[in-house]
Amino acid sequence: MKLFTRYIVFLYLKYFFIFFASLECFFVVVDLAKYLDRLPSSANLMVLLIFYDFLYASNFILPLALILAQIVLFLALVKNSQFTAFLALGYTKIKLFLPVFISAFLLTCVYVLLNFTSFAYAKEKIDMIVDQGFLGDFKKDLFVKYDHSYVYFGRIFPFLKSAENIKVYEFNSEGTQLERILESQKATFNNNEWILENVSIKQIKNILKLGETPLNIEEQAEYKILSGFKPKILDSIYEQENGMSILDAYEAIFLLKNQEINTQKMRGVLYSLVFFPFFAPLIMVILAYFVPNSNRYCNLVANALGMILMVLVVWGIFFGFSRLSMSGFLQPEISILGPVILLGLSSIWMFFKLSKV
Repeated sequence: MKLFTRYIVFLYLKYFFIFFASLECFFVVVDLAKYLDRLPSSANLMVLLIFYDFLYASNFILPLALILAQIVLFLALVKNSQFTAFLALGYTKIKLFLPVFISAFLLTCVYVLLNFTSFAYAKEKIDMIVDQGFLGDFKKDLFVKYDHSYVYFGRIFPFLKSAENIKVYEFNSEGTQLERILESQKATFNNNEWILENVSIKQIKNILKLGETPLNIEEQAEYKILSGFKPKILDSIYEQENGMSILDAYEAIFLLKNQEINTQKMRGVLYSLVFFPFFAPLIMVILAYFVPNSNRYCNLVANALGMILMVLVVWGIFFGFSRLSMSGFLQPEISILGPVILLGLSSIWMFFKLSKV
């Protein structure tokens, strides 16, 4: 790596970490103030709460820190006449900005990769600590359709991969006749399937005869249901705030599609995790075009405020659209993919204009 590239990258990362750490601390303090009357008494849980709140805050802080670091870096270079000096030495604008673009793009890729892990469930763990005072989460009364069956979970423990009080109602292929009712007090998720333990199977006869019992009851040690429905998928499908990893969201889309269930919310979650973070490096390309060559004929303060205002407005629009799509109000292809593609095309156009400056 050339000395010039190392210098620009070092300055950019320095400003980035300053903004990132400052905004993270501000967000965490404000968030803790919101939970002030419900903070855990345990020191260990308090540390975990701050840690998970820090992770959750990065969803909002990271793109803003990436953009603000670029704005401050190049306006500082312009103010100190270093930017003008680099241009006088033969460096083009595109060469000056390219190390910053690449750094921001790589940091965004790292963030997207983190969303494949349990990092994506930070908000859920915060809610567990605040609401329940421990990290043993469970959900009540989940009802799932699977093929020709309807499955009821009294309680489901996503992190323990187990459930209690399960009832399965199996219908015929036309969905008009109830054929069997299965009941089990416990189920575990293993080998990509839910395994019911000590199952009571009630077979309902289609043709009733006088003097005969309409039910045939038998006991079975194990019974497998819901192939592919991971505990976190079951948990997140019915949540208002869909905290899911990219892998779980991807699998949930195919599972729901096979069951002919609307996948709009899950697509919104997936697109938000994969495409929305690239808002930052794309808009950085556009902002680079408006950086002045010299501080003599421009008002740097007004220039900086204009850039920041534009970023906040665009970020607010993108964030609002992503939330509306995740809630099922808007189609994610229109509210997330559409704006990202439009911003990407604008960035490409500005990149070619920047390379000619």
